Amino acid sequence: MGTLYFITGGVRSGKSSFAEKWAIEKKKSDVPLVYLACGVNTDREMEQRILKHQQDRQASTVEWTTIECPNSIEGIINHIPRHSVVLLDCLTTLLTNEMYMNGDNKGQSLEEKIYQSILQLLNRVDVLILVSNELVSDLPIDSNDLLTFQKRLGSLHIRMVKKACVAIEMTAGIPVVKKRGPNEEGRLPHDPI
Repeated sequence: MGTLYFITGGVRSGKSSFAEKWAIEKKKSDVPLVYLACGVNTDREMEQRILKHQQDRQASTVEWTTIECPNSIEGIINHIPRHSVVLLDCLTTLLTNEMYMNGDNKGQSLEEKIYQSILQLLNRVDVLILVSNELVSDLPIDSNDLLTFQKRLGSLHIRMVKKACVAIEMTAGIPVVKKRGPNEEGRLPHDPI
């Protein structure tokens, strides 16, 4: 089983750029670097965010293989080279897409499906860096749909952190380590933002 690194934080906290730098540092010489992009171009803001992420990877000193997977990541796992370093960006978007694009916004089976697909992915790769948004510390929400989403995401975060070797919360571009496994020497990527 591969090693899971979990990175969460607020919107525009530097999560993705930190995760990309960390993935590059975790890459060994001939190991593929894979970016699982969950974003869907739904509006102008999302279009700009997707474009920025694409430009960042294109400007990188290493080659990224990008796989678009807005949902059902279990369907692309066999297309990912074994022993890869994989960055999945992001769990929040994946959950959103699964709940609202597929019309499955009821029942616990969706959380389990996402969790099991991430475990399958972890069994195939050497390193999985999982990015997500920190939404569960926001103000109380007066919407059943949003509250359900928040609870599901919080539940997935708890399960991912239990599996993770390292869990980080990005705060204003600064990585704050919340969990560190015994084999992690305290090294984080250089120049996180």
